[in-house]
Amino acid sequence: MQKEDLNHCMLIFYTLKYIPQKEKVKVLRDLNGYKEKKQGKEYHHSGLVQKANAEKLGSNVILVPIGSFADFQNFFSKSNISIRLKEVLVK
Repeated sequence: MQKEDLNHCMLIFYTLKYIPQKEKVKVLRDLNGYKEKKQGKEYHHSGLVQKANAEKLGSNVILVPIGSFADFQNFFSKSNISIRLKEVLVK
């Protein structure tokens, strides 16, 4: 396997433990998107994960391509959510 076959990504670990429930819901909707039904129609709202072509790996872990990392960093900073990071190369 050659280095050219690998994609540079960041693993973001975050916690919502210390924020109010109302704020948690907003953060999760902004991150993961959501569906809603109005008058019999279903609407899909994409979150930052879908827009950035990132991947949710667990309940509080996101794999983000390095090119989209700044968007996530800004999002978590604005939301006052602390994050831990690991730099990874993914096949």
